[in-house]
Amino acid sequence: MNKMKIIYVCLFIFLFLLIGLTLLKIKHNEEYQQKVVLSQEIHKGLVHLMYDLTMAQKNSIHGVPADGQWHDRIAFFQTQQGPMEYLVRNNRLLRFSNGKAMLIADNIAELRIRRQQQVPDILEVQLEAQKNVTLISNFRIRLIH
Repeated sequence: MNKMKIIYVCLFIFLFLLIGLTLLKIKHNEEYQQKVVLSQEIHKGLVHLMYDLTMAQKNSIHGVPADGQWHDRIAFFQTQQGPMEYLVRNNRLLRFSNGKAMLIADNIAELRIRRQQQVPDILEVQLEAQKNVTLISNFRIRLIH
């Protein structure tokens, strides 16, 4: 009888471990899928930001003084489209141009931009996307115009 109890306990432990591993794999796959979606949203935001900032006039940057501090919005004059502003509201990256708001990316928790006093023509940009998991992307861009 004791052998049967040992066999049942071993089977129960094996079954419990199998269920646990299956649940971990499912969770990992869900996190991976969420990260893929977030990376697509970050990519959309980065493409727009990089393009617009490459066309920004260096002396027209507002909201991001060269103080080394992170700021959550940026306004500037873009050569082709005029005044523009980027900011995050309700987990959405928005671009304001000509008085109209344009949705650039969803699930963006934060936009961080800063300039250092030593090199004020270089902008450091961070986009943080979040939806159960978090992804952060960074880039630097030199203002030429």
